[in-house]
Amino acid sequence: MRLALILALMGLTAMALPLRAESLFACSQIENSPILPTVESDDAVFFRTQSDLRMAHPMKEAVVDQLARLSQALARNGTILIYATIPSKSQGMPDALPEKASGMGYDPAVSEAAYHDIINRLNAKGILAPDLLTALQQGGTPERPFQAADFHWTSSGALLAARAIGAAIRAHPAYADLTPGTYTSTPLEKVDAFSTMRRILQGYCVVALPPVETLAWETVRVDQPGDGGTLDIGLGAGDQGETLDIFADGAAPLPVVLVGTSFSDNDVDNFAGFLSEYSGLEVVNHAISGGNQFGAITSYLTSTDYPTDRPRFLIWENPVYNNLGRYGFAPLEELIAAANNDCEHPLPLRREGNALIADLRQTDITPGDALLADFGAEGPRSVQFTLQGANGVSRSAMMKREDRLRATGRFFLGLGPYLRADLQQVQVAFDRPLTADSRISLCLTPKEDPS
Repeated sequence: MRLALILALMGLTAMALPLRAESLFACSQIENSPILPTVESDDAVFFRTQSDLRMAHPMKEAVVDQLARLSQALARNGTILIYATIPSKSQGMPDALPEKASGMGYDPAVSEAAYHDIINRLNAKGILAPDLLTALQQGGTPERPFQAADFHWTSSGALLAARAIGAAIRAHPAYADLTPGTYTSTPLEKVDAFSTMRRILQGYCVVALPPVETLAWETVRVDQPGDGGTLDIGLGAGDQGETLDIFADGAAPLPVVLVGTSFSDNDVDNFAGFLSEYSGLEVVNHAISGGNQFGAITSYLTSTDYPTDRPRFLIWENPVYNNLGRYGFAPLEELIAAANNDCEHPLPLRREGNALIADLRQTDITPGDALLADFGAEGPRSVQFTLQGANGVSRSAMMKREDRLRATGRFFLGLGPYLRADLQQVQVAFDRPLTADSRISLCLTPKEDPS
């Protein structure tokens, strides 16, 4: 009986040991999750296998060339593009990786080299692209740069990235034309943040996962002109969950506009506040959570906000694993056309239901030109362009604005892939009845642009 009891206890111990060795939170099958395959480190940090442990981050040369054209188009209208590539969690915290990551083929040195290759190629083409990977690995902040049970950064990660971006802004010649202020950031207390990743992972784990929390900060301008007061652009402990466009008073040209993903659209991390602190400039935040790599910048550049109040610096934040070539050439071509901002060339047209039809036979079109389908008001979320040739052959292109994006009512179509010698007409069909101001305009390529 005693022997049987000892053997039974030994069996229980043998069964328990692998569970403790594999997971501190009694997690099972997280690596095989059909929704979010993840690995757990011995240091209680979770990494997504499909994004964090990916070493190849595509940035094709054709995409780099498009980004360069976008940067040039913005610069012609006085705006400096800063493309801020956020490293993956594994790149930013290589010391926290589990041992099994190497067995899965992940090599931190190769991954970091891939990141720096992207940054170097962007800068070589004249695109201002700060090295945020080196900045995030510097440390010296109260927290790690990324959450343990989520892929987003902590406020410490946001601080380190903002410091690098701020330094790039201050070093740019255009900074001399601005009048910087003095902003200071003060730590408050730790606050919780909502995390879809943690919620999904918890379903595979018995023990409660590490909370997704970070140190809250308050950023104020201490030399506010006029009344001498201070202006709060940070997040207090009781201000969670609100979307804040800071300094959007329209009284003067905007120094900085921020567009990006949930890394920017999160007041808990105080990224916009830190940008103001380290650049000394006002920042207006137009980031969109869940809008993918193009949601925020498309919503901003296709709106009338950009041409009527252009910023001196436009920060486009995008994680390294968000491939800009994923949706083909069209998204960047639309941004380039919107940034060129030379679309005041309305075409003669007729109306049929929800569609505008313009005759193109007398219009001189070059490969770099674009069409602007302007509904005349906000609201439409989809439009279909149909370009028809003399022989009756037509080509169509559908554009959609998902629910999280701003329905600006303005859609730009680059004509290069659709241009042919016998082009006769274009039909633009909106998803709702036309307004009195609905129109189609030709957007001309600047003469110095070789495209």
